[in-house]
Amino acid sequence: MRVARSRTGRLARSLRGFGARFSLAISAILALALFIFSQVSPAPLERLRAAVDSVLAPVIYVVNLPVRVVEDVVIWGQDVAFLYRENSRLRDENQRLMEWQLAAQRLATENNRLKSLLDVHDMQATPIATARIIGQSAGNYVRTILINTGQNAGVAPGHVAADRSGVLGRVITVSPTTARVLLLTDLNSRIPVKVLPADVNAILAGDNLDQPMLTFLPAGNQITAGDWVVTTSHGGIFPPDMPVGRVALTPKGGKPRVMLSSDLARLDYVRILAFTPATPPPAAAETPQPSP
Repeated sequence: MRVARSRTGRLARSLRGFGARFSLAISAILALALFIFSQVSPAPLERLRAAVDSVLAPVIYVVNLPVRVVEDVVIWGQDVAFLYRENSRLRDENQRLMEWQLAAQRLATENNRLKSLLDVHDMQATPIATARIIGQSAGNYVRTILINTGQNAGVAPGHVAADRSGVLGRVITVSPTTARVLLLTDLNSRIPVKVLPADVNAILAGDNLDQPMLTFLPAGNQITAGDWVVTTSHGGIFPPDMPVGRVALTPKGGKPRVMLSSDLARLDYVRILAFTPATPPPAAAETPQPSP
């Protein structure tokens, strides 16, 4: 009995080994046949592949559904965490803005009270027109621009030219449809300015370079690179406190220069402003006193 069982076991193992080798050979032959068939006539194989894909697509969708659900839950958790952090940041920022708002309101109230005590009148610049630059002179001896707005739009000599960054210059000549603006960098440009926060008055003088210089500075001035330069109403040409630029880094012994807020090399549109200084109310006439 033992001999029969051992012979039967060896026979079964031999058959299994033969079956495995036979299956491998058949698989290789089928793969080679499919490869040759796909090269000779790919259309039927593509249709078979499409049919298999259409059958397996619902199965793949069902199998991947739990994975997509887990991904959606993870993304939702990340979004909730981000929104929580963003909400905390916005609350802090809102608190700081409210503090600044209160400070601004207090300063505005104090400013109005001081103006009423000193009888100071606001000086406003009236917008006249917005014009496009149609010509620009940037030679060695002149720095001007030509705009497509003139007398017909109310532009007049002396009006201020500015863009969204700051002052550019002033109108010097006009025609019915055009006007020419003298830039701050021109050799003939001289405007009164103030340097902040030192509150130092000076004259911004152009010399046909990209950075005009500050002249007539008082002795012992405390200006440094990066200080703001703004206009003043001295002379009645420019409205006060319009940005001009910042003090540039100046070599030792040289005159301070100003890096303009406006990029004169990339000008496209300008605003024309009319400025009329506020006139103080006339003084009351003194009543002559009768002589004793």
